[in-house]
Amino acid sequence: MSLKELVKIEGLKKYFPVTSGVLSRVTNFVKAVDGVDMTVREGETVGLVGESGCGKTTLGKTIIKLLEPTGGDIYYDEEKITNLSPSSMRAYRRKMQIVFQDPYGSLNPRMKVESIVSEGLVIHGISTGKERREIIRELLNTVGLREDALSRYPHEFSGGQRQRIAIARALALRPDFVVCDEPISALDVSVQAQIINLFIELQEEFSLTYLFISHDLRVVKHISDRVAVMYLGKIVEFAESGELYKNPLHPYTKILISSVPIADPSRKREPAVLKGDVPSPINPPSGCSFHPRCPIAVEKCSSAEPELRDAGGGHFVSCHLA
Repeated sequence: MSLKELVKIEGLKKYFPVTSGVLSRVTNFVKAVDGVDMTVREGETVGLVGESGCGKTTLGKTIIKLLEPTGGDIYYDEEKITNLSPSSMRAYRRKMQIVFQDPYGSLNPRMKVESIVSEGLVIHGISTGKERREIIRELLNTVGLREDALSRYPHEFSGGQRQRIAIARALALRPDFVVCDEPISALDVSVQAQIINLFIELQEEFSLTYLFISHDLRVVKHISDRVAVMYLGKIVEFAESGELYKNPLHPYTKILISSVPIADPSRKREPAVLKGDVPSPINPPSGCSFHPRCPIAVEKCSSAEPELRDAGGGHFVSCHLA
């Protein structure tokens, strides 16, 4: 794995306006991503975990500029792309792709598989006729689908097969960086392992770099080189996968890991339970955003926001008490 930073974000923010009244005046903002610093190295998989609604998907979409950032900076291969126009972003669209969570909703039901997978090639003017069809045929074979899939519609496939089609579409332009937005959560458990193994094989074959978004900590541990833990729009811990699971420093991370079921029935463990509800991203708590639910919070936690600092060996944590 290379140590070169392929993707780097600094202070990245994405706010969504909240409107009210007849004139739809903006009265507040949903702070979905609120000042995130993170790097993704070339050839690695960074796992992004957290509760539903913490901003994981919004962060992934903002990094590849499917959503325009409200603030902060995005760097791709050392080039700043934050404020690039749509026409200037065109060259980077080939390098950055996404596999969405729902294979049922992400594929156009009125298009045949050949048209779906070739859409990016057509838009970017890559190959024509027989050459393009051969590229698509090879891609389908690579993701484990037969050639006869070319002339069929998405509704004729199972959930796992549809996700393979979505993966083939993402790979058609030979990207370097792929955001995997909970790509197995909508699939049967029996199919999930097949898709995970496919991602691992494709990473080796195509030299891919992944941001792998998931709420399943077991999957993230299996596939990731480093793991970032997100809570209420912020990264609260970021470390090598083995280090994070062996030595979690943030109380939120400790609770998430303790809630993962153990397959061995002889091992007993009392899972920690998060108290209270997730605060509103419209009016997040002052100080540390986790302090209203934290079992070890002190007075300082409610008034001073902790910085994401290196606790040693590249293990970053945002906690006054870590």
